[in-house]
Amino acid sequence: MDAASNQPSSIDPAEVEYKVRQIVAQSLDLEVEQVKPSSLLADELGAQSLDLLDMAFMLEREFKIQFPRTDIWERMTDYFGEENLMVDGVVTDYGRELLGRAMPETDVASLRPNANAQDVMRLLNVETFVRIVLRLLEAKAQFPRECPDCGAQMQESDVMPEFVCPQCGKIVPLPSGDDVLMQDLVTVADAAKTERSDTHEVPAS
Repeated sequence: MDAASNQPSSIDPAEVEYKVRQIVAQSLDLEVEQVKPSSLLADELGAQSLDLLDMAFMLEREFKIQFPRTDIWERMTDYFGEENLMVDGVVTDYGRELLGRAMPETDVASLRPNANAQDVMRLLNVETFVRIVLRLLEAKAQFPRECPDCGAQMQESDVMPEFVCPQCGKIVPLPSGDDVLMQDLVTVADAAKTERSDTHEVPAS
């Protein structure tokens, strides 16, 4: 499902996209007009690992969310096992399928036949960050507001990705970006497994 099609009414995908583009441009000392949703972060905009960390930090502050600390490939290998995703240093067909489902905004088909984990990270584009921000904002909008201790309505913190109860002081952090995106990945994988079961091609987990 497209991330923008399932947003609470208080979230404006177009506004989020523009803000993400602004932050990417600021981090890389570019004009926002140079940063397109389809722009590849590394190959086209020249982003390095430290730049990506800087962008994640700025996005956290702007939207009061907790960006994932692991990348898509780390989450996939942790859950499914690297042996199912890469053989002799090459991404398997199953790995490519999961990547395409988990990152629909990227051009997974462009991966070279002997692609490795570093090649996967080069697929990331600006729209990848937009999708992640929208998903985490959606998770925040759906987060229970009732204090688990006293039942009062909690309020969002002004500075941290958490909710605070004004009555008893209880602090409840938002689910981490890693938790939210891992659950999404499991959902995507379950859908792929259901489809593959009809052809008896489900890899071992």
